[in-house]
Amino acid sequence: MIQIEELAKVVLQIIMNRNTNAARHTPELVQTVYNSLKLDRPTLMTASPEELVRQLDSDDNGGILRLEIAVKTLIEESYLYPDKEQAILQKAKMLLEYLQAHDNTFSLERVNMLDELERRMKPYNKPTA
Repeated sequence: MIQIEELAKVVLQIIMNRNTNAARHTPELVQTVYNSLKLDRPTLMTASPEELVRQLDSDDNGGILRLEIAVKTLIEESYLYPDKEQAILQKAKMLLEYLQAHDNTFSLERVNMLDELERRMKPYNKPTA
C-alpha cells in the first residue's frame, strides 16, 4: 500500500506539472511510475484489463488500485504524444470502465475522468453527414 500511495504522489506531480514549465520532467516521472509498476505503455495498450490486474496484483491484491494509477499515468502520457492521443484515450476509457465495473468502491473521481476523456475525444467522434 505504501507503493500505491507513493505512486499516487508521483502521478499528482505529473498532473500539477502539466500546465507549468516543469512539464519537461513529465517523461521521467511517467517512466518512474511504469518502472515501479513493472509495466509500460505498449503493455497497457495491448493487454486485457484482467491480464493487467493479474500482473499488478503482487502479494497484496492491490492490482485494481495499481491499474488505476497506471491509467492515470497513461492519460497524462497522452499529452506527450498528440499523434497517439486518441488511441491512448480510448484505451484509458476502456480501462476506467473496467475499473468502475470491477472495483467494489464507487469512485466519483473515475466518473469525472471518464467525462474528461469523453470531452477530449469528442472532436474526433463527430458524426459524419
